[in-house]
Amino acid sequence: MTTAPILSAEVARRVLDAALAEAAELRVAVTVAVVDGGGNLQTLARMDGATFWSTTVATHKAVTAAGLGVPTAAFGKVAAQDPILLATMAAQPGFALLPGGIPIFVEGAIAGAIGVAGGTKGEDEPVAEAGVAAAQG
Repeated sequence: MTTAPILSAEVARRVLDAALAEAAELRVAVTVAVVDGGGNLQTLARMDGATFWSTTVATHKAVTAAGLGVPTAAFGKVAAQDPILLATMAAQPGFALLPGGIPIFVEGAIAGAIGVAGGTKGEDEPVAEAGVAAAQG
């Protein structure tokens, strides 16, 4: 029997903290959500000034990245080339095609994902990348 890797609460918090630090450095108010491999929320923080809707969007980005195993930005580019795929996926509840969702791998398998929402000039993706980098270190 194989077991799936676990994204521990400690690592999830490290991911969250690194992403929040990057957002502060970029001077952008975002929400950061971290989910486990099954898309269950492990931790979430909404920075002062982040809009209320960003909590839902960040969570959807994280769940989408965990479910697909690829960044939401990459999948969005693929889906944009296929109108049927784009329409099908965009109609799914809780699915996000916007940049800012990135899976987190442990021992080569998906252990969770991060979702970031609230940036207005492309900041969500680098903030999420900072969080993923913290999971590896």
